[in-house]
Amino acid sequence: MLILEGLILGVLIGTVLGVVGAGGAILAVPGLVAVMGLSATSATTSSMVVVGTAALSGALRRVKSKNLDIKTGITFSLLGFLGTLLGSQIVRFFSDRVLLLLFALLMIVAVVGLLTGLLGVGGGFLIVPALVLILGVKVKLAAGTSLVAIAMNSAIAFLLRFHYWHTVPWTSVLVFAGAAVIASFVTTPLATKLPAKALQKAFSVLVVLVAIYMVVSQIFK
Repeated sequence: MLILEGLILGVLIGTVLGVVGAGGAILAVPGLVAVMGLSATSATTSSMVVVGTAALSGALRRVKSKNLDIKTGITFSLLGFLGTLLGSQIVRFFSDRVLLLLFALLMIVAVVGLLTGLLGVGGGFLIVPALVLILGVKVKLAAGTSLVAIAMNSAIAFLLRFHYWHTVPWTSVLVFAGAAVIASFVTTPLATKLPAKALQKAFSVLVVLVAIYMVVSQIFK
């Protein structure tokens, strides 16, 4: 059953990624917890595989069009290495309940480097504006460049959390990741045909609702 659930989650989240863009992967952890029944540490570790795979796939698709700056993406990722290292090391001191409550908070406001290692997300919704405002990357290149940073952040954080590799349901997670990549690729053309502002508002409402669900489910657990 977990394989079927992984497939369904992959299609749903891949569709969000394809239509909305960077940020859809933040729904991976709630899905892994609520639908697949993983613990917080297992879910956040597993999500790095999903997020990293989706980001790498997206970055590779942009290589031919040159809509990314690989060097800047790698540099940005390395700048957050200490935060990722710290987050990956202190995760063992947090209970599942605290981790999920923190993740719910992250869905509203978060910090890129530290919480990538701690909570298993790429931080694309923060990396894009940071690249534009801090490093002066052109808006057209920012989304593609952020995918390079996200892929690296996820890979580094996953390697640092080797203590939890044994908790990852590999078959289901790989099905999840593969389905997300395919669904994202198929639905990306829809992004240019649908009203961007309406999509962003709908996505924001969805994220807030999921965050509220996570808080309520942990408080009354």
